[in-house]
Amino acid sequence: MKQQDKKTFLDTGVLIKAFQSPLEEGKKAFNIVAAPDRKFVVSDLLKLELLPKARFHKQSKEIAFYEDFFKSATLSIEINSALVEKAIALASEYDLAPCDALHLSAAIEAKVDEFITTEKPTKPFFRVQKLDFQIISLYVPPSKSDKSKT
Repeated sequence: MKQQDKKTFLDTGVLIKAFQSPLEEGKKAFNIVAAPDRKFVVSDLLKLELLPKARFHKQSKEIAFYEDFFKSATLSIEINSALVEKAIALASEYDLAPCDALHLSAAIEAKVDEFITTEKPTKPFFRVQKLDFQIISLYVPPSKSDKSKT
């Protein structure tokens, strides 16, 4: 790996935004996925969260986008019992959702430089201490016009 390359773990929401969103948040996510200075780390859980729904709905472009991303990854972390135990410990200490705890545990295992998510910076994710990497949020609060549509 070149000196400037960043080992990066992308949360599920970042990849969904990169594929689907035409808004600024989506462009930012797509530019991260396309960045030549990043080496991506993926996990079995990331694949499980992204591929089944796209396959069920026969979204061939979306499937191809995710599969190309997975093929380009430099490291794939297997979800095994040791990783699950680490995730349980993290979730217990910081009140993390199970998938968030597994994603963070995979990122810790891979010794990433950064973890990028679309989660709000107020989520338990951001309370986790003693990480050797930065958690970056691409979260964009909904505009007032978005709120009135819900």
